[in-house]
Amino acid sequence: MKIRGKKGLRWASLVIAFCLLAAVLPLNACGTDEEAQVLSIYVAYGGPDIIAAEFEDATGIKVELLTMSSGEVLTRLRAEKDNPQTDVWFGGGSDAFIQAKSEDLIIAYQSPNAGNVDEAFRDEEGYWTGVSLVVVGFLVNDDRLEDKGLVLPESWIDLEDPSYHDELLASNPNTSGTAYTTVSGVLQIMGEEDGWAFLDEMYANIPFLEKSGSAPASKALAGEYAIGIVPDPHISIINNPDAPLTSVFPSDGVLAWPSPVAIVKGARHPGNAKKFVDWCLSAEGQRVLMQASPRVPTTDVDTLAGVPNLSELNLVAYDHIKWGAERERVVAEFNQRYPQFQ
Repeated sequence: MKIRGKKGLRWASLVIAFCLLAAVLPLNACGTDEEAQVLSIYVAYGGPDIIAAEFEDATGIKVELLTMSSGEVLTRLRAEKDNPQTDVWFGGGSDAFIQAKSEDLIIAYQSPNAGNVDEAFRDEEGYWTGVSLVVVGFLVNDDRLEDKGLVLPESWIDLEDPSYHDELLASNPNTSGTAYTTVSGVLQIMGEEDGWAFLDEMYANIPFLEKSGSAPASKALAGEYAIGIVPDPHISIINNPDAPLTSVFPSDGVLAWPSPVAIVKGARHPGNAKKFVDWCLSAEGQRVLMQASPRVPTTDVDTLAGVPNLSELNLVAYDHIKWGAERERVVAEFNQRYPQFQ
């Protein structure tokens, strides 16, 4: 084809430019999502807006959040398995992350900062890593304890004392993760025979069971009961600094489970997802997470006022995988032994 005149030359230049652009576009398209400074997260964690804002300030990556429970995240990931709509799953119970791993919904990533996290609080292959801990303890109303002439309990075994009859409140393992961790954790600490014998005495002191793990804290705060077995008792004190409350972490073993982070299989921004995991496990990220939700961090970073440090707690190496598999049997035994709560 012959090209004549200036118009012909300009047309030829446009054709050449278009061809060059067409050749380059596929290369850029492969990296478009990764180069975009965005990250999508399904969140089951307190204070997500604080976390997103601080992460964006630190990295320039804009976070798109969708908050829901860990059970809802698991359901969504199953439904979206062939077309994932998010990059990261952040927060929730480790049991749900263990299930997600078994269903091939999340991928392994060994963050360089994961070495700061105890092996008990992360998947050995890197499929999920705990960013904070939910710790089970006692929330005590000091005024009611004094009015009833009771002593402050310091250990699990103290709770079998009949002097606490009708002054101890807990939740139901059929509906509460805190309660199931309590029951199975006691069985791990004491052994099944002695553990059930202790639980028989402890539950004899409990008039009824709440559905959620947080409910006993509300009633201890209100002074309706002297002692509640609750998750993160220190948070009630932080949120109610003038209330007559004391938090107790049992000297004979503190039960805890990690709240993890994981990268979703098929994530559209895997590089940004890795940066988020790294940041969550950094000293900076751990401090931000405490500001958003004052849980115990999974690393030895200095804690904020009122938040216990890992070194202060006699943590039990709770076997999440074993007791997750044993849940049906343990709950059935619980229901058989304590029909008054059914």
